[in-house]
Amino acid sequence: MNVEALGHDTVFGTAADDRPEPSSATRMVEFLRAYSRNFLNSRLVDERRSLPPALTSDFADAGLLGLQIPQKFGGQDLSHTDMNRVFTQLGAIDANLAVFCAVHNTLGTAPIQQSAAEDVRSRVLPRLATGQALATSAISEPGIGSHLRGMATSATRNPDGSYTINGRKKWISLGGDARYVNVFALVRDDDGRPQGITGFLVDSRTPGFEIGPEMLTLGLRGVPQYDLRFRELRVPASAVLGGEGDGLSTAKAAFMGGRIVLAAMAAGAAMRSLELVQRFTSGRVVATGYLAENGRIRQLLAGAGAAVQAVETLIGRIATWRDAGHDVPDAWYFCAKILGCELGWSAIDAALQVLGARGFLDTNTVGQHFRDYRLFRIFEGSTEALSVYLGTKLIKNPGELAKLVRPVQPNARVLAQVDRVVALAARLPGDDAAQHIHAAMIGELACWALLAAVTSDAGHRSAMHGYTTSWTEDQLRRRLDHAHPGASRDLPTGAEFAAYVAGCADAIGEVDQRRWPGEEWSADPLLRRRGGPQRRACEQ
Repeated sequence: MNVEALGHDTVFGTAADDRPEPSSATRMVEFLRAYSRNFLNSRLVDERRSLPPALTSDFADAGLLGLQIPQKFGGQDLSHTDMNRVFTQLGAIDANLAVFCAVHNTLGTAPIQQSAAEDVRSRVLPRLATGQALATSAISEPGIGSHLRGMATSATRNPDGSYTINGRKKWISLGGDARYVNVFALVRDDDGRPQGITGFLVDSRTPGFEIGPEMLTLGLRGVPQYDLRFRELRVPASAVLGGEGDGLSTAKAAFMGGRIVLAAMAAGAAMRSLELVQRFTSGRVVATGYLAENGRIRQLLAGAGAAVQAVETLIGRIATWRDAGHDVPDAWYFCAKILGCELGWSAIDAALQVLGARGFLDTNTVGQHFRDYRLFRIFEGSTEALSVYLGTKLIKNPGELAKLVRPVQPNARVLAQVDRVVALAARLPGDDAAQHIHAAMIGELACWALLAAVTSDAGHRSAMHGYTTSWTEDQLRRRLDHAHPGASRDLPTGAEFAAYVAGCADAIGEVDQRRWPGEEWSADPLLRRRGGPQRRACEQ
């Protein structure tokens, strides 16, 4: 990259500058802003389905590929608070850049840093920090998503201590680009008995590592999702991350860190969307005057702003705890993922709505945010799945929610609402369908209770913080007022709903499209090499 073009003063400061040396995170944020202004074209990234060719080396030079890698390995060793700053900035600029960095730094490098043998770390981490190689994790599989206990990919231990991996992974970000892939597989003994899920650090150049097709996604097109296939892929004993059977804890740690990062990115994109819509409403005149002064528009945007500020407060508090070395309960991470991504995307949607026809233009930044960040409600566990999981855990131990909010010291109003959630959790309905709905409801209410707790502690900071506190409490109170057990009693049965959908199919007729290929990409049979691996690949 031509650093001169970015402006030396803008990015790095000057020798004559008497200000204190900026932190690594500050330098990276300044770099990203200058990079966005001078070198980035998000429309081309989206249309070409690829990141700029020089981006990896540019980002590596700026330290963005080794955010929390120790300095002795060439990384930045950032705090969790600074990590949030960087990803909020990335999220405001482009989801593709943000996810590229997030996958590499959380799903990719974190398991290696935390669980690989010391000699492996010394060899691999410097390459990752300096952009010589990228890393990702392969966890999701066809039919099970991220439900690790349903994993079908298997690994068997060989007499020499090595392992042979067979199986298939799906929806792997950077799967076709990463040199190192943390592959999670179920180890089986010689008799086929499961011995536990284990993580393996795999070099993608290893024979038996096969890259499948790229998924053509609705958004986030610059970071392709790939299928991966492992056929008799053999790795040494040193490839094991942690110990045999420790894969669940290794994967969980990576997921939890990634969930905070997703919330930070969504918050950044929502901030950018609100900035753009504020520019628009300040200049747009309607029958009532400037749109920014219209009461309903003010209400809509203030709610969106409160949602974003609440998420900021939440992830900031979690980062502070982690930086202080506290053991943060899982529920806080789930809350950040669920409400961070839901509220971030909702704020983007509100901005698009207020922009009117301008918001619906696909050339508009907010429109691209709308498509790209929609995935965040699904990424690394969908809102519905995580809400049911969290709710189920709290129903088994309703008093746990009161323990979770105690360190925050929320006000009396929030504590009263927490008591209502705890009481509701104990009213478990009878049938299975009602229990699923009840668990989802408790999971969602618990997240709002945690959010109300952290925002109540920040209400004194500014007028907007005060509004955010009351807005969050009101959201929790409204949801509690409409929550009741037995919400499934009026649901149609599975057969009744299937009959309705069959009627829909009759009403609209057969409309499946033939979807013939628009271009011929397969090699001419007469130009293929006869025999050898190419022929076998074609025959398969």
